[in-house]
Amino acid sequence: MTNSIIKPKYLAVPLILATMTLTALPAKADQVFAFSEDLTSNYNLDMGQTGAKISGGRAFTADDSVSSGITSDVIANPSKAIISARLDVSDDIPSNTRIIYYISNNNGQRWMQVNPGYTYSFDSVGNQLRWKAVIAKESLLVGSAYIDSVYLAYTVSDTLAVNSNNTYNNYAYNGSGISNTGDDVNSLVCNVLSLVGLGCGSAQTTNYVGSANYVSSAQTIPAVATTTSSNTSNGSGNNSNLAATIFTAGEKQEGSDSVNLVRVKNQPEIYEIVGGKKHLIPTMDIFYDYGFKLEWVQDITQKQLDKFPRIKLMQVTGDKKKTYYFTEGGMIRLVPDKNVFNSYGDREEDIIIISKKEFNFYPQNQFVFLENPLNRDVFQIIQGNTKRYLTPQAVKRMKIDSEQIAPINQTELATYKTAKPIVL
Repeated sequence: MTNSIIKPKYLAVPLILATMTLTALPAKADQVFAFSEDLTSNYNLDMGQTGAKISGGRAFTADDSVSSGITSDVIANPSKAIISARLDVSDDIPSNTRIIYYISNNNGQRWMQVNPGYTYSFDSVGNQLRWKAVIAKESLLVGSAYIDSVYLAYTVSDTLAVNSNNTYNNYAYNGSGISNTGDDVNSLVCNVLSLVGLGCGSAQTTNYVGSANYVSSAQTIPAVATTTSSNTSNGSGNNSNLAATIFTAGEKQEGSDSVNLVRVKNQPEIYEIVGGKKHLIPTMDIFYDYGFKLEWVQDITQKQLDKFPRIKLMQVTGDKKKTYYFTEGGMIRLVPDKNVFNSYGDREEDIIIISKKEFNFYPQNQFVFLENPLNRDVFQIIQGNTKRYLTPQAVKRMKIDSEQIAPINQTELATYKTAKPIVL
């Protein structure tokens, strides 16, 4: 019995020493590259996905539209993974206009909204860098914002190779059977001990999770608690029993309510459960910006998730004077006043607070129709206080999709002042 315990310990010693020796070797450095685009000639744009007007070396909103996109071709395609990037631009954004920027490291399969001048770590795997922007204005009568030039600095990993399926070739275990843990010596030692059955729990694959760096192999992701309540198991009853099954994993900030993060197993979307309602975290960049961690996320079933209604009311951190509707189409619209707020039967306790970063992610809901009595006449809401009727021809000419048009009630419609109709 004594020998069976001693031998694994002695076996672990050279493995640990070898592991620590390997990590002490000089590591190859990631490399930073740069790309610039001035939109004058021979520009690298995907014209099939670009509706913006390119004129005089600048990109504008198209003449017959209030919103136009501009999307680049692949501007960098190294053999190793592109792990971060910074976008800098020369642009002009007059009042009542807006430009939203995005970058992608996997050929546009996943876009991340960014603010120029900041470095962002990608939460996706890829080695094909692209950028895009949406140039918008409140009405056809407003002059367009424009983009003059774009500059991208991006970092290419020296170690993470990417295959055609956009996964890391060296993602989990290396040839020796020891899981990759970055440069974390403690995790490497823990893995060696785990392989010989000593301490640190059982060995686990360490997953690379973008800007959250590496999840230590010694950590475990807590499972969803179970309940014996018949109401929960048969899908009847209210949400109180279901809410009790969700693990409380952390806190947004000191003094705040606990954070409940869930997702349907094998689905990428992560939701925060707030006051019995579900709040979809729109991007992993925003997820990490809140200080959330992947190990806080609990797996639940689709049936459980469907029991939670979606969040419909939002305020931005530091500004409690303005409340916004969050539409089915993922847009935001300012609530004009308290009377309109009450006309929908809304409650103050249903409002959630979101970050400025998340707020900037959502497009503004400009176009509405009267829901009851049903009237498909479309109006454009300007600066939160004026409505303009759009003829069916104008809607068609402006290329307004049905997803951009949200229903409102008579009380809200009557609140807006009437301006001249848009006839095209």
